[in-house]
Amino acid sequence: MQSILDTCIPRPEILAGTFNPEVFTASLSPIIEYYRNGRTSIDTIYTNADLFFKEATYPTQGLRQILTEIFARINGDMTVPATHRLETAFGGGKTHTLIACTHLAYRGIQLKDAVPDIIDPVILPEPGTVAVVGIAGDEIPVHKPKGSELIPYTLWGEIAYQIGGEALYREVEEDANSYAAPGKPYFEKVFKGKKVLIMLDELAQYAARLEAARADGAGQLAAFLMTLHGYARNNPGIAIVLTLASASDAFAKQTKQLAQLISKVRGETVSEDDALSIGEQAVKGVASVVARDAVQITPVQAAEISSVFAKRLFVSVDREAAETVAEEYVQMYRRNSSMLPDEAVSENVRQRMIANYPFHPTLVDFLNQKLASAENFQGTRGVLRVLSLAVRSLWQKKQAVPMIHTCHLDMRSDRVVNEILGRTGGSDLMYVLNTDVGSVDTGTLEGGRSNAELADQRNPHPEGYPLYEYTWKTVFLNSLVGREEGLNSKIFGITEADALFAVAFPGMTPPQVRTALEEIAESAFYLRHEQGRYFASDEPTINSVLARIRRTLGSSQVQQLIEATARKIISTHSEMFHVEHDVSLPEHLPDGKGKPILGVVSPVVENIHIEAMITTKGENKPREEQNLIFVLVPETVMVEGMPEQLDLFHAQSSKALAAKQRVEIIARQVLAMRMLADKPQNFGVHPRRLEETDFKVRKSEREQALVTAVSEIYNGLYYPSTNGYIVRKEIKTAGGEGGVSFIQQIREVLLNDGELITSSHTTQADLVNLSQLFFGIGDPIALDKLRRNFRCVRKWPVLENPDVFDLVIRAGVQKGTWCVFRLTEDSTNPSEFYDREQDIPMSTNLSGNGYYLITVQGANQRGWASQSKVDVQQLRQAVLEAVVPKGTITFETITGELKEKYGEFPEQTVKDAVATLVREGKLLAYHGTTAQQERPDLIQGYQAALYMPHTKDVLVTPAEAQQKGWLTERPSGLRLGGKEGAERLLPMLRRLGSLYNKGARTPISYLEFVDLQLPDGGTLTLRLNDVPPGSMKALGELFEILDGIVKPGENTEAYLEVDQPDESCPFIQELKKE
Repeated sequence: MQSILDTCIPRPEILAGTFNPEVFTASLSPIIEYYRNGRTSIDTIYTNADLFFKEATYPTQGLRQILTEIFARINGDMTVPATHRLETAFGGGKTHTLIACTHLAYRGIQLKDAVPDIIDPVILPEPGTVAVVGIAGDEIPVHKPKGSELIPYTLWGEIAYQIGGEALYREVEEDANSYAAPGKPYFEKVFKGKKVLIMLDELAQYAARLEAARADGAGQLAAFLMTLHGYARNNPGIAIVLTLASASDAFAKQTKQLAQLISKVRGETVSEDDALSIGEQAVKGVASVVARDAVQITPVQAAEISSVFAKRLFVSVDREAAETVAEEYVQMYRRNSSMLPDEAVSENVRQRMIANYPFHPTLVDFLNQKLASAENFQGTRGVLRVLSLAVRSLWQKKQAVPMIHTCHLDMRSDRVVNEILGRTGGSDLMYVLNTDVGSVDTGTLEGGRSNAELADQRNPHPEGYPLYEYTWKTVFLNSLVGREEGLNSKIFGITEADALFAVAFPGMTPPQVRTALEEIAESAFYLRHEQGRYFASDEPTINSVLARIRRTLGSSQVQQLIEATARKIISTHSEMFHVEHDVSLPEHLPDGKGKPILGVVSPVVENIHIEAMITTKGENKPREEQNLIFVLVPETVMVEGMPEQLDLFHAQSSKALAAKQRVEIIARQVLAMRMLADKPQNFGVHPRRLEETDFKVRKSEREQALVTAVSEIYNGLYYPSTNGYIVRKEIKTAGGEGGVSFIQQIREVLLNDGELITSSHTTQADLVNLSQLFFGIGDPIALDKLRRNFRCVRKWPVLENPDVFDLVIRAGVQKGTWCVFRLTEDSTNPSEFYDREQDIPMSTNLSGNGYYLITVQGANQRGWASQSKVDVQQLRQAVLEAVVPKGTITFETITGELKEKYGEFPEQTVKDAVATLVREGKLLAYHGTTAQQERPDLIQGYQAALYMPHTKDVLVTPAEAQQKGWLTERPSGLRLGGKEGAERLLPMLRRLGSLYNKGARTPISYLEFVDLQLPDGGTLTLRLNDVPPGSMKALGELFEILDGIVKPGENTEAYLEVDQPDESCPFIQELKKE
């Protein structure tokens, strides 16, 4: 979107800074003085008529109308009004119109080239043919001293003097020196045969002073005006232009000034109330006359004000760009219509924006409806002064904004601040502006930034706009008028919808502005939100009281709260860890506890040396149980002793500082809130105010925010890893009192990294891994040494608790992974020996002296192991562990590896184990070599019913066969195998035939019962292949007989394959029940 920097060209004097703000404070008297005496101190833009019309005058409809009627009347046209009253509301162009009349009356036809768009040159007078009367009612005296007397100084005397000089004045001196209004002879002498322009400004002020000087003064003024209007109405060549505000408009905002003027006239002090009463009485009669005789006209309508501004401030404005920009705004307003006032989404908003460009309509409304209501703001002239400063600031700072909003008024400029605050009586809010918004003295505050600046710093706008400063500035400016009535005033403060409309522009959206408004309740000291309006108050908010308390807090208080919070979120009540809080030195962590130590480093220390924490328990005191040390370090603390972090020292330092500042800020907020809640009277706050506001909710939120913030900084867990180095693991937790989430996550991290042994580590795979760890240092090895290694050797994992050790040792014995023995002195045979066949009694205390762990092979070599039948399940698992890592392996190789690992056992047991695994589909077999790539005839599933491996057979995993492309998709179906198959099929053996007699129709692809125990010894294996439903019926009697004879044994298994199970089949349904 184009910015005003591209579409508008300001006047050079504004950009150069050479313009004089007082150029906008012109009045009628200096112009009259210029034409009469040729000298004046006013800017040449007003005295040079050509420059005035070409550079400083926008031809409004009202201005063209009044100038045309005035000079048509002077030219003899009796069809147009003789008397005009100028509307004196803000932006009315009253003074500008009077100056225009003066130039045209004096110079007339000489200005035809300068005013072609304003007035028809035909009706312009010849220079010097019009008598010009210009009287400022607030300047003309009501009497003058002459010796000891006060001689009346009358309006009619002044008129005569300005028309005919001293000579004419002498002719009417009797009337001129009389308080009584003159009669017809006066008018004949003064006006007859002349062309006269009479301009009477500020009649209300004159009437009030005249009434104060003499009881019937205002009445005589009204009588004179009535006669004057009548004479002008009935005689050509005379035009009257006057300004007369109503009593409320004229005096309501200037009662003090009125009281001073009347006091001066009377020579005694007159109160403001008495002065107002005199003024109202005086204006009443005069207003009645003016209302009856004068035509009221407004030279500048509200819709034309912006064009007047643009004419005075800019050389050119791109009107095509105005339409494009307006469309962008309209689209933004439509997207956010639910948040904005009706005006923002009305049909005429686009036209208003185009007409007011480059000024946003809300800025014009703010100046017109609010700021101009201030007593000393001086209407259009005051606005032009403010806008000229705003334009210069925007171009100086190269602020690329699409339109000029209220928020773009530069309140960091002392000239702008003096202009706005000085003329609105808002100077007492200067500290509010500095503290909450940002102004000329903000840099002197503690921290050097306003609250809005701090909010922008915490939450920067994506495009870099000072969102919070813009928004809060708009709230502040809308609080400068109507303060006396407060929220009872319609112009005091601003609603949320109006604020969004006033501040938002494409690139800085209404939802973003709303965020800035909501932050007022959290961060502003003097801005507040009540009864639906945002406004500035000189009464400090709860926020400012809290800020004052925060400034009194010492560092030690803040640190104590942060440490206390850390102690709450990580409880000392943990089954897994012995927890130590406020750790900063190695000696703070105990040695010899025999369980993992979790050291929670204090969040307020500067740094720690992590290696010293783990390897020592104080200076020159080596730590024994190094493997049990775990250190939880907050990111506020710098960590030394990690070689890989040497290059990151500076980055770590800045990150630690930022984290510490973040937590300390919240801690200060919490402390301040606690102190205020505890004793509000100590800080000048009535307890009721805390009840009326959302203070309790905010306090609760800040308390939780502190817990969360402290939890979040504890994100680094340091400990000695099984790789031999100290490692750091990231911990992320939502925090919370009790520390459950911390302990749980630490446990999960250690489990995932294989650093923790728990009671669940008793699977065959776990036990095999542990046996490699245990026997890597010797075979046999004392249990006491193993326990010590878990505590002291940094490459070892950690036991979750001491009981886990006994549990793992017993599980390994039960599953045949290792054996345990106890050897008495001078004996070669153990006094106690435990293996798979002889489990460790629960009464045995393995913590006693003399217990050792030994491999099964070691026990066999010593002849200690019992010669019992091999555990087939363990053997099958061992076969799988031998095949899976390689993918393919020969039967001969497997047999050799198993014997080497477990000692001697019958080769047939290995063959049986392999055959079972092939039938179960966990392995496949073929005749060939391990290196071949062509697809062999694979032996698998029920096709292996009669298979028994040979020495040179090759075994392959399904995954390896799949990768080689040897496997085709097997049909989905129902498959059972092993002991699970036996548990589900044996209870159904007796009923198999009857189920098929009752309608079962599922073909059996493969059914096998293995090692069924016969009554007097021996085993039975039954195998069925591709059996149709009819055959199953025929075998029903056989199944019943078998059920009465056989029993399941230790190695009994069953296998079933059904390629296409029918869910409605009674056999399948019964099977699923089982």
